[in-house]
Amino acid sequence: MWRSDRKCVFFDFMACKRKEQEQSKADRNHVPKRHRLVFTDIQRRTLHAIFHENQRPSKDLQITIAQQLGLELSTVSNFFMNARRRSLDKWMDEGRSPSSASSATSAVTCTKA
Repeated sequence: MWRSDRKCVFFDFMACKRKEQEQSKADRNHVPKRHRLVFTDIQRRTLHAIFHENQRPSKDLQITIAQQLGLELSTVSNFFMNARRRSLDKWMDEGRSPSSASSATSAVTCTKA
């Protein structure tokens, strides 16, 4: 019986040793965590206003928006992508789907013709 206890102690020691080695590797490769960007009030209102006018602005327009608002192009692109996704989520929350809305529209146009 003492051998199995000794075996457990040995395995626990090895597990701890392995964990220490992994921790030291993580410390060496540690890169500071990138903080989440929070839009200023002006940036947020401007982006929402542009989104309501045009859900898919061209790349040139996105570059201009990024320069004017002091943001990166990727941030502006991600905003529009997320805003489109969220607007689709609102459709789903209301119990509708964009495909059923378009089929209902086509059914109306078919009955008129």
